[in-house]
Amino acid sequence: MQQVTCKNCNNQFSGKFCNACGEKIYTDKDKSLKSIFTEAFHFFTHFEGSFLVTLKTVFTKPGKLSLDYCNGIRKKYFKPVSFFFVLVILYLLFPRFPGLNMKLDSYLNKQYGFTWASIPLAKAKMETRHIEFSELVKIYNSKSSSISKIGLFVLIPISASFVLLLFFRTKKYFFDHFIISLELGSLFIALHFLVVPFISFIAELINRESASFFYDENYRVQYFQMLLDLFIVSIAFKRFYGQKWVWIIPKAFVYLFIFNLFILYVYRLMVLVVTLLLT
Repeated sequence: MQQVTCKNCNNQFSGKFCNACGEKIYTDKDKSLKSIFTEAFHFFTHFEGSFLVTLKTVFTKPGKLSLDYCNGIRKKYFKPVSFFFVLVILYLLFPRFPGLNMKLDSYLNKQYGFTWASIPLAKAKMETRHIEFSELVKIYNSKSSSISKIGLFVLIPISASFVLLLFFRTKKYFFDHFIISLELGSLFIALHFLVVPFISFIAELINRESASFFYDENYRVQYFQMLLDLFIVSIAFKRFYGQKWVWIIPKAFVYLFIFNLFILYVYRLMVLVVTLLLT
């Protein structure tokens, strides 16, 4: 068979793929429109299949994706990092879904506990930019939504650190804790920031008053979501770490308490500071 030179690494080999770097040897046939549509079809069919399998597994068997992935069963799944990234992108595409984002007016409300930072920062920004408060609010609110959503990537390594401390005795690698944190983060984004808001959107189309059932002021919904989160995290931890329920449930509760405390206060404070710095 004729020897060819790889244009990517200059390796001498024979065949269609370089045995050193894996680069494909392209011919004139690969420059046809047919080859473009073939590659596009392969991408979308592969994306749809693995993505839906991953989505179904995450919702129906929490912890299984992480367990399989860390044990080397990966081919049938969408990569956890890519899966998380796609969900964040979907979240970015729907500005209707605020998620963790707060308006500047809320930061200036005493009930949220951010006035010690928001008031002096807002005053300093108005003096620096020579703008009125109404203009600052308009600029801030237009930027904070994207920043709060992109900032979700920061939560995963921090979440993994929480899990590492809770399951330190399991002697797993940080990689393992990172993967289970990715799965839980993906599930929370899909459930709370995409599925529930989408249901509220449909409910509002059918009956505008019924959409209020999903608002933050409805404490029954909040309690239900808290119990649902505890159930999901407990199942995921049980399946992934294999410890007894007597240890799993308290650890799941502690994890959710620390995680929610972080995202509801530290994370939102970070969004406030970063957004005002970029305003």
